[in-house]
Amino acid sequence: MSPPPLSKPRNICKARFIRVLVLLQLGLFFWGYRWMDNAPAPSAVLAAVPAAAASSGSGAVVPDSLRPHPLQLQFDGRRTPLPDSLSRVTLPHPIPDAETLFRLPLVQQAVRYATTLAGAEGYLAAAIDSLRLPAQPGEPLVLLGSRGCAHTLASTRITLTNTPGDWSDEQLREFESAMLGISGSFLRTGRRYRADLAEREIGAVLRFWEREGHLFAQVRPELRLHECAISLDLATDPGPLVRADELRFSGVSRNNPDFLARVSGIREGSILDASALRNARLSLENTGLLSSVEDLLILQETGTGRFILEIVVQERRTNAIDLLFGYVPDPGGGGTVVGSGDLVLRNVFLPGSRLDLQFERLQQFVTRLDMGYESRFIGSSPFGAGARFRFEQQDTLYQVRNLQLSGRYRLSSTTDLIAGLRQEVSVSGALPVQQQRVLDATSLFTGFGIEFRDTDRLRNPTRGATFFLLAETGVKRLTDANRELFTERSRLNQQEVHFRAQAYLSPFRRQVVAPSLHGFLSLSPEYTESDLNRFGGARNLRGYREEQFQASRMLWSDAEYRYLLDEDSYAFVFGALGWYERPVLIFEGRPALGDEPARASGAQREWLRSWGFGFAVGTPLGTMQFSYALGRGDTFGNGKVHVGLRADI
Repeated sequence: MSPPPLSKPRNICKARFIRVLVLLQLGLFFWGYRWMDNAPAPSAVLAAVPAAAASSGSGAVVPDSLRPHPLQLQFDGRRTPLPDSLSRVTLPHPIPDAETLFRLPLVQQAVRYATTLAGAEGYLAAAIDSLRLPAQPGEPLVLLGSRGCAHTLASTRITLTNTPGDWSDEQLREFESAMLGISGSFLRTGRRYRADLAEREIGAVLRFWEREGHLFAQVRPELRLHECAISLDLATDPGPLVRADELRFSGVSRNNPDFLARVSGIREGSILDASALRNARLSLENTGLLSSVEDLLILQETGTGRFILEIVVQERRTNAIDLLFGYVPDPGGGGTVVGSGDLVLRNVFLPGSRLDLQFERLQQFVTRLDMGYESRFIGSSPFGAGARFRFEQQDTLYQVRNLQLSGRYRLSSTTDLIAGLRQEVSVSGALPVQQQRVLDATSLFTGFGIEFRDTDRLRNPTRGATFFLLAETGVKRLTDANRELFTERSRLNQQEVHFRAQAYLSPFRRQVVAPSLHGFLSLSPEYTESDLNRFGGARNLRGYREEQFQASRMLWSDAEYRYLLDEDSYAFVFGALGWYERPVLIFEGRPALGDEPARASGAQREWLRSWGFGFAVGTPLGTMQFSYALGRGDTFGNGKVHVGLRADI
């Protein structure tokens, strides 16, 4: 702050006279203000705070260069911080009397802030009783006050101001019992009253009524002040019981509204409690047909009193395409380009159905085709069904064909029970016996599982979790003409378990942590290559070649940290750690056949780790994805690059 300008010498006697006169005026003002209600301090949240007392202070003349001044607050001699918006005040020049200063809008805001803050902490008699004016350059204008005593809670009572007309005596007793359980959940008798705890208590009462279908319930707090104690009455008006007389959808053009209504689970006459609304949102989002359920509005018709539930949604385009391309550098130089494409068609034949076609070339000599059709909602029933065909060609060595029939039962808005019947046929190529990797065989599996999804949105979630578990058991019948060269068994009892779980946590704004856990287990007396699970690459354990590893037992986890750029875009870094076991195959570790040398055992147990970074960016074409990942032993310049595009078409 610049120094004050030079001024003419003043008459000392005159200055003292003015100071005494100002003090007399302030004394009169202080005495009169205590009997007037012309500048009351507002009530704290759920607290009755008395009006601020009049101020007093010195009327010293402050030069013009001292404006604006810092504004400070002191309660009982201890400074209390003020927000930045209230930390400086511009004073008129010359400074008027204290009464005028006290009426300045910013000073009044500071007084309201101070008494509200103190009242929320239980000091319900807190007041600002004086002002200390700046006398020297750079000195602040100080509000001086007293907190008074801390009020303790004497009692809490929850009462009904309007009893629902259709309630029986038993329901009233249930209400009284429930309120006894809620009363004192946050506010404890004999402890200091706090406004935030009172708000939590009110929230618990409102949540009770929401669970009962009274979504328009109101709670009016009434405080009775005693000396350093307070009694709190929560007067409750439950309002009407809300039933869905009509269901409407807003923003629907590509999907059948009747189908969406069935999926939501809301029926005419249904009670619209908090659980029903949440389940409706999750059920609609989990169909995959909607980008989001933006709002659920409850409207009441004037005159009739009918309640209308309007669900505002944002639809996805009916079809989608998912492309992935990767470049895997070879240790000796050069590299391999791999890729996959997935086409999804929705609402084919039946509303809510899904037809998908996937083609993969993840290794130089491996081609895979996957086709499936599924309807998760058959009519208005909770049952769904589907079929899938999977074909894999391993160069000229062998091929594997899978045909699967599946069914599901919708247990809740987030959980489905799954059952399946799968036939697998493996066919060895026309190869010398010494080069065989599979045996001609036919397998039949039955399986049961569970699928769970509860996230805040379908794409790029920030909170929630997903879980999938499938356990299968079956019999594999070996029909290969060369079977007896490798095993005496013609029948193998096999079991498989697949699971994956992922959580989404948002510890801070725009930041998401997404840990995941994946596993596979295969139990069999003997194994061929078609019994093993392939993993590695962009869709599972990043940092390694596509399907680089084969395992009968596998467990791996990764943690991804995302920084959200917008709703569809984010940058990420990740780290992964995994373990797998490859067993001895039926062809390995046996005596030599003919002139060929014996095959060495390929049994292996190994720990794997990787890390990397990337981003996903929403564009008019869809979501573009890029990742750069390094596995164990990779140098930074030898990482795996993957680029993908997910687009609704």
